Amino acid sequence: MRNALIPCLALLLACGPSVSDQPTSSSRCLSLTEPSGTAGLTSSLPSRVGLLFKVDTCGGEPVSGLSGAQFEIFEDGKKVSAYESQQRVAPKGERFRLFSVVLLDLSGSMLRSGDFPQLQVAATRYLDEALAGGGDGHRIALMTFDGREQPQTLVPFTSDRAALQRGLESLSASECSASSDCAALSDRRTCAGWRCVDDSTNLNGALISTLGALSAELTQSDVTWRDGAVVLFTDGTDQAARASSAAAQEAVLSSAQHVFTIGLGGEVDERALKGLGKDGYWPVAKADQLDAAFVDIAGRVASLANRFYVLEYCSPKRSGTHTLKVVATLDSPRDGQLVGSLSGQFDATGFSSGCEL
Repeated sequence: MRNALIPCLALLLACGPSVSDQPTSSSRCLSLTEPSGTAGLTSSLPSRVGLLFKVDTCGGEPVSGLSGAQFEIFEDGKKVSAYESQQRVAPKGERFRLFSVVLLDLSGSMLRSGDFPQLQVAATRYLDEALAGGGDGHRIALMTFDGREQPQTLVPFTSDRAALQRGLESLSASECSASSDCAALSDRRTCAGWRCVDDSTNLNGALISTLGALSAELTQSDVTWRDGAVVLFTDGTDQAARASSAAAQEAVLSSAQHVFTIGLGGEVDERALKGLGKDGYWPVAKADQLDAAFVDIAGRVASLANRFYVLEYCSPKRSGTHTLKVVATLDSPRDGQLVGSLSGQFDATGFSSGCEL
């Protein structure tokens, strides 16, 4: 076996990653791209060619659920028959992993409002939806914040659904009769049905720290492709003033990770949450509507994972360097037909018959 592929810019003939052929100024097209820092175009004997890429609209919306029939392969400008090449397309693959953090506001206002049980139920629904695909492709961490300087890790990153559920349930464990007794607990863990230490709300600081923790986890990951998201829930505004709104906004905009925000009730700062939720903000009037918001976001987070595809086929070429072009087509009820493509070059030296996928 060998990795004989040399990805090159098709137009410049200089070595580098495959390049998307679509403009990105409009949402009315598809953008096929390789994640930065990876060589998505690979080959192995006898004549197997593989391309790993992600699909978004040119407006940045992830596109999941595409089938093999929606992709066409061209070599040197000529279409390669899907039947003769054993072409197959699969979402994600073993080289991708998604990491998401559910960051929950457990400040005094939330815990005394009586809405905490509905928040637990809604967070549970997020776990159900986000982990519905099974496997280890999506790891979730549960974190909480109040007025303290740092958010608290309830459950570290894992794909173990049962462990995450136990973490949520632990928030309801009562170990003393009044919140003032929390200081007597050696780890200041739970009391009167919630985690309590500081009644204030360090929303800005918690988000900044969480983005940092998520970035560190992504850096340490051993998979080729990885992506991250934060789902922030709050029922109020930043009160602790440990970090400014401007600093939080800058942290979000400078981060490559996705951020979704949920605001419950009339005391939230909608302008701030819209700014922090660069991938969407969900205003919720009543706690019994939290379910819908968390489920909707879970679907959007899952689509971030499912926009990654692995295309493989058996090339009919037997020597020389050739240009591969993959074209994707999506018929959208809203935007009509969306088309995008990705091009690169591969070396067929040594290719022979007998390829099986």
